[in-house]
Amino acid sequence: MADTRACAPSYPALAYSNGDSGTVQLALLVGGDGRVVESKVQRSSGHPELDKAARKALSQCKFKFSGNDRPAEPVWTRLEYVFSLD
Repeated sequence: MADTRACAPSYPALAYSNGDSGTVQLALLVGGDGRVVESKVQRSSGHPELDKAARKALSQCKFKFSGNDRPAEPVWTRLEYVFSLD
């Protein structure tokens, strides 16, 4: 699992000033070393700037596997990030 607080995206300034908000769902391909190999937007927030910011930042997350759960081959996982003005 990844600690997304360590790699949380910054709110894009233009999106913030426009009042844009939404949830981005990403599919991340994680290698055995815990690094993201590939990422794609699974479900858009409806705002391309938010999607891009989430994808860029969350692709920098480092995943940790417990015990012998380290996969031999990269595995897909999903993460959601909520951009909220509240």
